[in-house]
Amino acid sequence: MNDNDLAPEPTSTGIRLSGNRVIGYSAAIRELDNGRYDRNLSKGLDMLACIMEAVESNWIVLSIEKQIIVWRWLVVSIFLSEEQEKNGTVKVPNDEGGIDTAVIYSGESGAISIYPGPVRFALANHVESIAIEKYGREEGLPLALRMYQDMVKVHPDKGFALSAFGRESLNILHDSFIEQIQTDGMPDMPVMH
Repeated sequence: MNDNDLAPEPTSTGIRLSGNRVIGYSAAIRELDNGRYDRNLSKGLDMLACIMEAVESNWIVLSIEKQIIVWRWLVVSIFLSEEQEKNGTVKVPNDEGGIDTAVIYSGESGAISIYPGPVRFALANHVESIAIEKYGREEGLPLALRMYQDMVKVHPDKGFALSAFGRESLNILHDSFIEQIQTDGMPDMPVMH
């Protein structure tokens, strides 16, 4: 076994990755949010477990924004894992001429390939943005966090799973997107200015 096979370990100063390499908790949260672990959700969950252990050990206190990132990442990871278990995966050509593996979402309105980054973006757009728009940052962010926390339940023997509320919310989000595609076609890619 080499150092890369070792599980990350939480410490009071950061997450020990291998040997003497340590990544700070803020950097680890940024990596989760930026998609660093999108192709290996189990490694991302290991990092998430280290972050949560550091919080429980009072080594770090997460701002509301960082708590939202962590919980949003967890919700999306659980959703993709559950969808993959139910529906499997599909190989999809990417923009670079290669092939990506996507999870299949299958709902009332049809099926679509899904990826962690776009699902996180959609959740941020539909949960956080709307909460902030409606209630302002001060009240909206805690509401968004509570909503993400309510989307998750813990099974004593199975670990994390989506709650009925989480499942319903993500199904509505994806079914409405599929309906939009069926009605209006694929939306244009946003133009960067």
